[in-house]
Amino acid sequence: MSDLGLPTVDVLQAFGTTERPIHIAEGQGQNYRSGNVILKPAKDTEETDFIADFYMTVNCNDFRLPKPIRTKCGDIVYDGWQAWEYIKGKHKKERWKEKIEVCLRFHHAIADFPKPIYFDRREQNPWVLADKVAWNEMKIEHHSRIAPAVNQLRKCLHGVNEKSQLIHGDFGGNILFSDDLPPAVIDFSPYWRSVEFAIGVIIADAIVWEGADESLIEVGNKFNNFYQHLARAELRRIIELEILYKMYGWKMLEQIEAHLPLIRAISIRCN
Repeated sequence: MSDLGLPTVDVLQAFGTTERPIHIAEGQGQNYRSGNVILKPAKDTEETDFIADFYMTVNCNDFRLPKPIRTKCGDIVYDGWQAWEYIKGKHKKERWKEKIEVCLRFHHAIADFPKPIYFDRREQNPWVLADKVAWNEMKIEHHSRIAPAVNQLRKCLHGVNEKSQLIHGDFGGNILFSDDLPPAVIDFSPYWRSVEFAIGVIIADAIVWEGADESLIEVGNKFNNFYQHLARAELRRIIELEILYKMYGWKMLEQIEAHLPLIRAISIRCN
C-alpha cells in the first residue's frame, strides 16, 4: 500500500487550504487535517468519485455526512489526494446500541440506491478480497496461523437470503458523536451486502477491539439469521489479517489471538 506522505503545498492549495497539515493517527494513519479540510489518499479514483457523489445525494435529516471538497478545477482527486470537510464530533466507545440505531437509520436512508456499476471492476484491495472470501465468492489458501479459526467459523455457516443493498461495511469506528449535533457518519466503505451484516461488523469490532462484553451479541438477535451474519463479519475480519500480511507484509497474524474468544462464542451459538 503506497503512502503519499505529507500533502504538498500544491495539494493544499488545490483544495483551497493553506494551514500546515496535522497528522491524524486514527484509521490507517494516512490522513491529515489542514484547517477545516481533511485530506485522505485516493487509492481508487472511480470509488472516490462515487463516494463523493453518493454523500452529496443522501437525505440525512437525523445524521450528518461530511461534504467532499473539489479542487479549483472541479476535480475530486488531485495528485493522489481527496479532500473532505472537517466535521465536528468524536469517536466514542461504549455507545454500541446507539451506533446500531444510527446504522439502521443510515441504511434505511440509502436502501434504494442501486448497486454501483464499478463494483465488478473495483480495485482488489485486502478488504474487498476478504469480503469475497468470507462470502465464498472466491477462495484462497489460508495461512496456517489463520486457517483453524477460518475452519471453525466455516462450520457455523449455512445459506442466508437477507436482501443485499449498498452498505457501509466499516460502520462502528466511523461514527462521530457530538453533544449538540446529530451523529456523523464518515469514511464510507461501500459493499453490497445485507444490513444485518453491517450490524454484525459493528458488534464483532466492539467485542474484539473495544472491550464490549460478549452479551452484546444478543442485541443482534432481533435481526434475521443474525448469528450467520455475525459469523461472516468475524470471518471477514480475520481474513483481512492474513491478506494484509500477504499483500503488504503488515505484522497482522498475531492479532488472531484477540479474535479467538469471539469465534468461540459464535461457534457455541451456531451449534
